[in-house]
Amino acid sequence: MGRNRWGAACGLAAAMLTLTGPATAGAAVPHVVQPGETLWSIASSNGFTTRTVAAYNGLSEDAHVVAGSTIQVPTEAEGAAALAAAPAEQTTAAAPVPVTTAAGAPAGLAPGAAESWSAMRAEAQASYGVDLYPAEGSLSVYRTYEQQAYLYDLYLSGQGAPANPPGTSTHELGVAVDLAAPEMRAVIDEIGAAYGWHAPHSNEWWHVEYWG
Repeated sequence: MGRNRWGAACGLAAAMLTLTGPATAGAAVPHVVQPGETLWSIASSNGFTTRTVAAYNGLSEDAHVVAGSTIQVPTEAEGAAALAAAPAEQTTAAAPVPVTTAAGAPAGLAPGAAESWSAMRAEAQASYGVDLYPAEGSLSVYRTYEQQAYLYDLYLSGQGAPANPPGTSTHELGVAVDLAAPEMRAVIDEIGAAYGWHAPHSNEWWHVEYWG
């Protein structure tokens, strides 16, 4: 789903996978996790927050789901009940921030990109009061060839947003990040070039790339 700098489309931030449809009546529906799926993508495609599905399944919001395992997708009533019964930190915590390295860069970035991101992030916090981090979901930074192929197949089948063919995405090189919020893009537009980070696609606020 990401794009390379020559103009292919980045699709992660907009991807809404058609899996089982919203679970609004009856009982919970079992969903078998497919390759490349995350707790976030499963929850989003069924009209729930990650927190709701995690609470119903007794998981943390940042839990990694394994292909072939089964996640229960609750009804709206079951999801609401699970949230009400969950510990306070599960229902009141701020949006989770994906794993970062010790230097504060998103995990999965190539060394040069990670070092530059850390410096850019420090300036963004000091000068603008804005933190920089990727969108929730394990595919917001680095993707393997197989993960990119999965997203591309979803796009071709009409179930996903535009995505690069595998082997052509800057996400596969570890030099792209899909941002969590538009205000982060506004800051990178101001200071990113000094650190080698650019937002090559005006219609995709979330996608930025390191050009060195």
